[in-house]
Formats: sequence, structure tokens, C-alpha cells
Amino acid sequence: MTAADLTALLASGEELYNLLLSEAEALLRNFDTNSSEDFEQAVACRERIMTSLDDFNGRLSSLASQDSGHGDAEQLLSSFRRLQEESTKKIVELDSLVIALARERLVTLGEEMSALARGRSALHSYEGGREERHNMSRTA
Repeated sequence: MTAADLTALLASGEELYNLLLSEAEALLRNFDTNSSEDFEQAVACRERIMTSLDDFNGRLSSLASQDSGHGDAEQLLSSFRRLQEESTKKIVELDSLVIALARERLVTLGEEMSALARGRSALHSYEGGREERHNMSRTA
């Protein structure tokens, strides 16, 4: 494979990592407004990108095993690996924030559900007591 072919392949890999990073950023940016369907679509999109990245990594590994260690190719690969590491680190950080926000939301929902249950119990107690007082006045 020529240097131009390698450059084109690495450019497609860089584009895939940028897309994946963009999806992670969008998920965090729209966390408060996304519905569960939006979240499912984002996950499906990321899965498609990851499948493309797996294919890309297979082609890159195949190329790397065929390469005889040209200096230019090594420099391009090294530069790409740094981009890959930085992108992966950013994606993991963004996903960690989304997970933390989701956990916080679950805690809040749990507290709200508990408060609703307490309110419902209080209402049933009040209504039950009222019915007993009403029934007692009928028997008198």
C-alpha cells in the first residue's frame, strides 16, 4: 500500500473517531432533553460507528503487518495512534459524565416516587379516618 493509501485510510479512521466523539458530546449536551427513544437512537448510531471502527482497525492491522517499517508510515501511524488515544479518553470522560447524570436522575426519581408513595399513604390514612368518623356518626 502506498503512503497516499495509508493517508486516506487514516483520514477515514480519524473521521470515524471524530463522529464517535461528536455523538458522545451530543449525548451529554442533550441529556436533559433526550427521550428514551433519542437515547436508543444515539446508542444505535454509536454501535454502527463502532462496527465501522472495528472494520477500520482490521484493515489497519493488516496494513501494519504488511508494512516494512517505512519512516513516513511509522510517523503517520504514530500520529494516528495519539489521536486515537486522545479521542478514546475524551469519549470515556463524556460517557462517565452521562452515567453520573443518569445515576443522579435515578436517585432523584426514586426520591420523588418515595415522596409520592408517602403522600398516597397519608391520603389513604386521612380518607380512611374520615370514613370511620362518618360511619360512627351514622351508628349514633
